[in-house]
Amino acid sequence: MPARYFKWSYDMKKIILMLCLLVVSVTMYGCTSKEIHKDSGLMKITDDNGRQVAFSKKPERIVVLSPSFLELLEVLDGNVVGRAESTIVRTPDFAKNAAVVGFIFNINTEKVVELKPDLIVAYKGMHEKYIQLFEANGIPVVVLNLKTYEDVKHSIKVLGELTGQKDKGIKIAAELDKKVQNTVRKLPKNTKRVAILHSSAQNVTLEQENSIAGCVAKLLQMHNIVQDIQGMAASTGEQMSDKAPYNLEFLIEKDPEIIFITSMGNKNDIEARLQNDVMSSPAWKSITAVKNNAVYYLPDELFLLNPGLRYPQAVEYMAEKLRGQD
Repeated sequence: MPARYFKWSYDMKKIILMLCLLVVSVTMYGCTSKEIHKDSGLMKITDDNGRQVAFSKKPERIVVLSPSFLELLEVLDGNVVGRAESTIVRTPDFAKNAAVVGFIFNINTEKVVELKPDLIVAYKGMHEKYIQLFEANGIPVVVLNLKTYEDVKHSIKVLGELTGQKDKGIKIAAELDKKVQNTVRKLPKNTKRVAILHSSAQNVTLEQENSIAGCVAKLLQMHNIVQDIQGMAASTGEQMSDKAPYNLEFLIEKDPEIIFITSMGNKNDIEARLQNDVMSSPAWKSITAVKNNAVYYLPDELFLLNPGLRYPQAVEYMAEKLRGQD
């Protein structure tokens, strides 16, 4: 055969060999790429403590350390296998068969681990002490805050993303906004001065705007008199708290037109504390809200623990009291 035939045949073999190597190389790169994607997680969530939590798949076994998260997960079709109990928050029917993992303030960590969850939802400021133990057992923990209205909207969006219901979470948040704004639009534009007292058996405090009742008052465009002592709160290191020190002289000076009261604990003990610390003083009766019978106790189910998807109901409840004063 001619020499040029052998040269052409040799060149063709080189080309075919190079193509084969290229295919193998691309195939290997593709496999490597998938492994990196899997290791880095399908999604990363930044929780309300600023922690990045990675997930390689949609969580299918969820444990909540506060029952306040249950109704959010119910509307998002989340599969809850474990839940903490509370004496205040009602357990939705969909979660009644989920294993009980203790009470909200006293979690049974062994029970949680036994359930083999692939997601634990913890309440900010309450459950951080458990994070290290759960993560040591390979269980991802997402910490969420559920106090203000913005917290609720944020949490429904985060949980929507985690449960594969991102669009639904966004839609629910928008529906909450619509309901709240419908209530706000019906109110007169004049701003009322409001004080929000919180009473326990131990003491009486004033609630700030980042409390549940304080947040609702802000949504209704009321002026919370505690705003006037923010400088004092900051200087005492309490700017991150939802409470400020109670002072009758300050209350008399600011003369609120409406007073709301939230409480925690035994009702008899609370009433005794309010009577001793607040209402027994003759000066109490000089406050405009007291003179006009505009002192209201707020229901625990809407204002003690977070109302969640019932935030519009909390807004409407407080708005109704406002309308009664006009």
